Amino acid sequence: MVDAVVSFAVERLGDALIRETLFSLCVRRKVDGLRDELVRMRCFLKEADTLERHEDERVRHWIAEIRNIAYDAEDVLDTFIVNTRQNERSHNFIIRKALKIKNLQHMYKVGKEIHAIHTRLKVISGSRVTYGIKNIGDKETKENQRMRHPLRNHYPHVEDDDIIGLEEHTKTLVTELMKDETRLCVISIVGVGGLGKTTLAKKIYRHHTIKNHFDCCAWSSISQQFNARDVLIEIMKKATTPTDDELKMIKEMNEGDLVETIYNYFEGKRYMVVLDDVWSSDDWNTLSPAFPSGKIGSKVVLTTRNRDVASQADPWSLHFEPQLLTEENSWELLRAKAFPRRNTDDKCYSSGLEKLGREMARKCAGLPLAICVLGGLLATKKSGIKEWEFVHKDVTAHLNKGKNRGVSGILALSYNDLPFHLKPCFLYLGLFPQDYAIPLKKLIQLWVAEGFIQHTQENLLVTMEDIGKHQYLAELVQRCMVQAGKDFSLGEGRFKTCRVHDLLRDLCLSKAKETNFLDTYDQQHRCGDITSHSLCTVTHKRLRKYAIHLDEDTASKRYNDFYFLNSDCALRTLVVNNPKDLPLASLNYQNITLLRVLDLEDVTEFETNIIEKVSKLVHLRYLALGGQPDTPISSSIGNLRNLETLKLIYFEGCLPKTLTRLVKLRHLQIFRGEVDDKFQVEKLINLQTLGWIHAGKWIRKGGLGKLFNLRQLSVEYTSRLQTDVILKEVAGKDQYHNPIRSLALHSTDVFPNFIFDSLSCCHDLHNLRLIGGLDGLNLHRYPPNISKIYLSQSRLEQDPMESLQYLPNLRFLWLDKAYQGEEMACSTTGFRQLQHLVLISLEQLQNWRVDQGGMVRLKQLYISNCVKLSMLPEGLRFITTLQEMKISSMPSEFKDRVVRENGEDWYKVLHVPSIQVL
Repeated sequence: MVDAVVSFAVERLGDALIRETLFSLCVRRKVDGLRDELVRMRCFLKEADTLERHEDERVRHWIAEIRNIAYDAEDVLDTFIVNTRQNERSHNFIIRKALKIKNLQHMYKVGKEIHAIHTRLKVISGSRVTYGIKNIGDKETKENQRMRHPLRNHYPHVEDDDIIGLEEHTKTLVTELMKDETRLCVISIVGVGGLGKTTLAKKIYRHHTIKNHFDCCAWSSISQQFNARDVLIEIMKKATTPTDDELKMIKEMNEGDLVETIYNYFEGKRYMVVLDDVWSSDDWNTLSPAFPSGKIGSKVVLTTRNRDVASQADPWSLHFEPQLLTEENSWELLRAKAFPRRNTDDKCYSSGLEKLGREMARKCAGLPLAICVLGGLLATKKSGIKEWEFVHKDVTAHLNKGKNRGVSGILALSYNDLPFHLKPCFLYLGLFPQDYAIPLKKLIQLWVAEGFIQHTQENLLVTMEDIGKHQYLAELVQRCMVQAGKDFSLGEGRFKTCRVHDLLRDLCLSKAKETNFLDTYDQQHRCGDITSHSLCTVTHKRLRKYAIHLDEDTASKRYNDFYFLNSDCALRTLVVNNPKDLPLASLNYQNITLLRVLDLEDVTEFETNIIEKVSKLVHLRYLALGGQPDTPISSSIGNLRNLETLKLIYFEGCLPKTLTRLVKLRHLQIFRGEVDDKFQVEKLINLQTLGWIHAGKWIRKGGLGKLFNLRQLSVEYTSRLQTDVILKEVAGKDQYHNPIRSLALHSTDVFPNFIFDSLSCCHDLHNLRLIGGLDGLNLHRYPPNISKIYLSQSRLEQDPMESLQYLPNLRFLWLDKAYQGEEMACSTTGFRQLQHLVLISLEQLQNWRVDQGGMVRLKQLYISNCVKLSMLPEGLRFITTLQEMKISSMPSEFKDRVVRENGEDWYKVLHVPSIQVL
């Protein structure tokens, strides 16, 4: 974690703006010297991080000192930039001369402070040998290896007295293990720590059917500190049950001999091996040569936290992800653990503990390990209402109590295993509220603004946002540290939100608070009286990021005044989550001048001069403001030269032309915002997103065609002429370097029927949204990779399916008031890739036909307000891939046809697992 802090400080020390402002050569040299020393220190941070996990207080102190030095250097330079920028604003010659002298004083002060910081760093650097901190090239000692994993002591013969909610999981896996396949199958059980993977694996390992089916079985725990020879010896011991002499011989074998011996022993046998807690694909690749195909039906079972391990071990076999326990099963498990060997029913119902118990079980969010730890805690208490109420008040603190114990210790294993660059990304998730669906685009933009994502020069067409999504976030999902959100409209393999399990969020906050990385205020993590100045965590000079989650309680106590932000505050990030539109009075902007991220997107009540005040925060990289209709957009917005993401929602008036000064802007979203006619959009050369901006005369100047990084464009209230210009500008770029991926247009006129033809050269265009009348669909040419189409208010008279069904990559189709005809049909070869179909307000549609063989990959179907539609198409019964169907706002006659068993159309959809009729 400290590596990320130091890396950002190194970046700031080498920033071009700072070097330009530091006009003294002497001070520049001091800054360069400090930067070079910090770069050298990074070589030792990985080893220090390893030692810190072992609770070495000296090393913890050493790391804290390095972190504080990085923070101090950052603060000194950022404060200097703020002061000099403020002194540049006067137009009076005499005043400017006086301010120049003042800047020289600031420069002298910076030089002294940097020199003092460098001196401190040299002293700390010299002490690293005393603490046993070596270069990252040095190997870890055996003692450290032994200390790394005291928790992984699972054995298959140890019985779990209370296994609840695993019956169906066990049945599924046993069935899979019993299949007689000619190749060796590797079945993986995948999930976050504490989900019950090992318990489930033990259950099937001991299952009587499995024992009778296989000639021999073996179990070995792998863990993060992998030792191939120890694992192979364990497999030999379990599989062969050797005598003492044979065991002595086995222990004398080298790794190669062990692999060969195991291979020969398993050859010709139907065997099963369980490898518990595999952390990396390299571990599997080392062991796999020991496992022959054997007799038909041989199996290897892996448990892992990393989906990538499962995919690389065997992409064709089952990757089973156990579901979290239901609320009822959670309560049953908690009760069994809290009342061992007692009459649980009498205790719970007679003492009235059930309500408290269910609430605490619910807090564990279905995670078996969390429930077991909590149950073990309750088992130590008297079975009285007062004792349970005490535990109920702060369950989270009890779950995390103790070092390397219980849930926190288990989950910390996953955190400790994260690469350096992912640790700040993971901890950052703690800023968001509990059980919050985090928008991916927003998260990635915040990571970029915070400096967490490092761009490589290998491929200049790959952006930091690409790296953040397809590498950083993807790895966190693979490691089961983040849960991918589910959304009806997303399509295969895509998701727009993610979530963090409650206990993992607690881990985020715990680790982040230790390092002053971030803190939050919410109902679960209060730090004091919200009306007082006792919010020590917020006023602490070194706290960098803070999130406030407002609710009725905090608003009623006037928490919204933000007076806790005192003059020593060094916050770089302030996020306010305000789901219920509560008022936010004011911010003390003078005390947060070092902010890089200000997220007030959920705040709807501001003072009218909010932009004027925010424009003084010259370090801002990310700014999101909710706004209200009478809030103007001041021209002073142009002062925020470092801004990379700007979101302004429901602001009044035109977007000023001064915005074009913000040449670092990557994402600009102005909801309901008009634009000055003189706005020169082409000056925003780094722009990737231009969202829901009003059409106007600025479009005719041809600036859009000069935005060579533009990937997402949304324009509303376009005329026919403006639409033609946009199409020409977007499609006029080099087809091999045209980055546009998403285009959304809302027209006050009618779209031309050649719109698909115009966009045919946009090879990266995947998403097209058209709101407004459409002359027709001419699909002689089209964007070759278009996968998602949204048509609304199109009022087509010709069946849209007739043309759209032959788009080879179309996976998502949304038709909302898009068709005025009475009949619609999908042919046998139509929609070969379509997975999601939404039909809304096709008010004249009476007959819909789907021929057998059409829509062969359809997964989800949604029908709403198609009031004249007589019945479901016959062809649905042949679509075996259909998993979910929703029907809403339809006539009762239509709904009756889909009633289970008795409905006339029931036979067409009886194979669909999930049907909702609303």
